[in-house]
Amino acid sequence: MSRGQERVVALVDMDCFFMQVEQRLDPQLRGRPCAVVQYTEWQGGGVIAVSYEARAFGVSRGMWATEARALCPELALARVPQARGKADLTRVGA
Repeated sequence: MSRGQERVVALVDMDCFFMQVEQRLDPQLRGRPCAVVQYTEWQGGGVIAVSYEARAFGVSRGMWATEARALCPELALARVPQARGKADLTRVGA
């Protein structure tokens, strides 16, 4: 590659990013094992983001909340708000 055109590879952990947004909105979640769940109430909802503290217990994205709580009984859950059956992203953070 020519000088000034070197390739840059970056890893952005978006899985944890959404959890960190929730932790910023609710400081009581900071430092605790927690996960973001969305949509369906069945099985507690689908886990879409996981804090590093919860990952230590084996909780991962794609699990149902009931599975995640079996691995980590202290798991705090933040739910994606809904409007008309879709994610409501109009909430404004501090």
